[in-house]
Amino acid sequence: MPLMNFSDKRRASILPPTTHTPMAIPSDRVPQNVPGRLYVDSSCIDCDLCRETAPSLFARFDEGGYSYVHHQPTTPEEIALAQEAIEGCPVEAIGNDGDDKDAA
Repeated sequence: MPLMNFSDKRRASILPPTTHTPMAIPSDRVPQNVPGRLYVDSSCIDCDLCRETAPSLFARFDEGGYSYVHHQPTTPEEIALAQEAIEGCPVEAIGNDGDDKDAA
């Protein structure tokens, strides 16, 4: 096992612990999402990427300042746009639970 040099130890001690979850959390869906497998959770930072990528699927909740799913993808084109939005989301706030029912 390689030894840590001083700067590695210092860097490790000053970096805050990460609380990043590498995917959207189904139980943390925003309430404005329409029922279905595609959803946005509360970690959305309102960057507008999903709304620009797939405006037919995503809308902005002005009062809360975040995006939500206002239409579930049904066509191959919409499904491809949804996947592009999922992959492009900088905070991974868009999820796809793979199920057609709404998760609580």
